[in-house]
Formats: sequence, C-alpha cells, structure tokens
Amino acid sequence: MDSFDDLTAFLHWWLRTRTMKPPQERPLTYSDGFSGSVLYRDKCYQVQLFMVKPNRTIDPHVHPNVDSYEVYVSGDISFMADNNWYDQKEYGGHIRIKPNCWHGGKFGERGGCFLSVQKWLNNVEPTTVEEDWKDKDGNEIGTAYESRTN
Repeated sequence: MDSFDDLTAFLHWWLRTRTMKPPQERPLTYSDGFSGSVLYRDKCYQVQLFMVKPNRTIDPHVHPNVDSYEVYVSGDISFMADNNWYDQKEYGGHIRIKPNCWHGGKFGERGGCFLSVQKWLNNVEPTTVEEDWKDKDGNEIGTAYESRTN
C-alpha cells in the first residue's frame, strides 16, 4: 500500500491551481547567469521559478534541508540526479530531488526555465535553495549564495 506523500500532493495542487503567494522579503535572487523568483510560499512549502542563461551549467550539489521536484517549463535543459541524466522537453516533466541527492543541470542554446517545487525540512524556514546548498567545492549552507553574488 502506498503511503501519502505530501510533497507530491503539493506539486499536483500547485500545478493545477498555480496559486501565487510570493513573500515580501527577498522574493527575487540573482547570481551568475541565473535568476530566481519565489512564486509561492506557505509554511514549509515553496515554489521557485528559475531562469538560466544559454550554455550554462549548474554543478553537482545537494540541498540538505529541501525535498523538491524540478519541473521543466521551457528551453534546453538536461537535469542530472545521482549521476543519471534526464533530458527535459515537455512542459511539466519533472524529477524528484531528495535532500541528499546530488544533482545539477546543463542548459543549451536557448537557456532554460524550470520550477522548483519544495518542502523545507528540519524546521528550516524557506528562503531560497541557493542558501541551502552544499557542493563538491566545499561551499556549505548559506555560503554558495554569497560566493555567487559577490
């Protein structure tokens, strides 16, 4: 018997309703070749829209306090999760990214746009996944955002 998965239920609800509820504090983020917008935030649930310039790469990393779905919107995107690559070409196509799943992406000639539908864990208040980050270069939670915007 399958157990109820609240993140999956939230994903389907949000994609069906597309309810907008952005926060007043820091709704937008920018870093080298990337921009993000928080479209919805309520308690531990959040939806961020990310736009990536053409021919960019997001290096492998994890978000230790976030369980998410990455949802294709448009452009040329290949998502990587646990060393497996997934070419995304159809609106709404998605992959699940668990908190300790190493993941990244490659963006082609048209760049790419995707949604990150998130459940924040461990009583961590939602901000942006750029601040809940650990990568192979030693950047830890809270440091990757600073290092990419300075």
